[in-house]
Amino acid sequence: MSPRILFVRTDRLGETVLNLPAAHALRQVMPRAHVILMVGAAVHELLVNHPGVDEVIAEPAWAGPWWQRAFHLSRLWRSWRIETVIVSNPKKEYHLAAWVAGIPHRVGYDCKWSALLTHRLPDRKALGGRHEVESNLDLVRLLGLPVSIPQWQWPSFAREQEEVFGLLAAQGINRSDPWIVIHPWTSHPAKQWPLPRYRGVIRAMSRDRSIGIVVIGGPEERARVQAVLPKGLPVADLVGRLTLRQLAALLQHARLLVSNDSGPVHLAAAMGTPTVVLFGTSDPATGPARWGPWGQGHTVICQPRLEQIDVDEVLQAIHTHVSMVRPTQVAV
Repeated sequence: MSPRILFVRTDRLGETVLNLPAAHALRQVMPRAHVILMVGAAVHELLVNHPGVDEVIAEPAWAGPWWQRAFHLSRLWRSWRIETVIVSNPKKEYHLAAWVAGIPHRVGYDCKWSALLTHRLPDRKALGGRHEVESNLDLVRLLGLPVSIPQWQWPSFAREQEEVFGLLAAQGINRSDPWIVIHPWTSHPAKQWPLPRYRGVIRAMSRDRSIGIVVIGGPEERARVQAVLPKGLPVADLVGRLTLRQLAALLQHARLLVSNDSGPVHLAAAMGTPTVVLFGTSDPATGPARWGPWGQGHTVICQPRLEQIDVDEVLQAIHTHVSMVRPTQVAV
């Protein structure tokens, strides 16, 4: 009977994407194992039928105190006949659930009731000395497996590509046109480059009609669209209009993504799309050495404060990726 392995990562888009290489590494070194990936409900639709794992399951939405959720989870995991669980985002309820379920091999970070685990990795991620992907791969290495860094694996998103091409065509961008994606938002105010500067970048880039400009964001950003979209400019506004699978399809075909430190950065990097990413921090725990785009071909602009990054610096970074976009002096 094939060994059954559960990999648990149930938080936001970016953090979940950065765990996929570790999940794929399990498949490489244990090709006969049945690998289950448990993710947060918000990102589940993106990862359904994901290559490299056998099942992708959304975390159940149980109410009640954490210990009660742990016992619900333990019964579920026991019914799956799990032999090894890897808990990538440590929570007391996950560690307790794995112990109560009697899972023989319980892997995770040495924090939050980690005495219930059989394999513990010292939690030094806040030091910022390693990329998050490498830390996640170390969890797999705890099992004594000869882990190497795998390639990203993604489906084609063929249906979503056609949907995205239709949305772009309605706003003047043909499927054969090159385009750049701008994501001006972030979930944390401290990571937000000033919106007027994004507006300046968009204004400058829109002067070159040989490349399309697409602005993206979640539904919660619809009320702020006018803060970054100058009126009358040929810019495609897809803010709040894309599913996660459509976002992946859009990024697969984009020439470049420009963004703050955010989930779409990691999705773009996983799609093989270059990124220009803005960081404003001097804290290694939140810096690009740990949270920057994974892989080659990306540009990170990092200053102690985001206000120290100016529009022309971002335009120059864009120019190095896309020669048809020319840096222009912009007043903001």
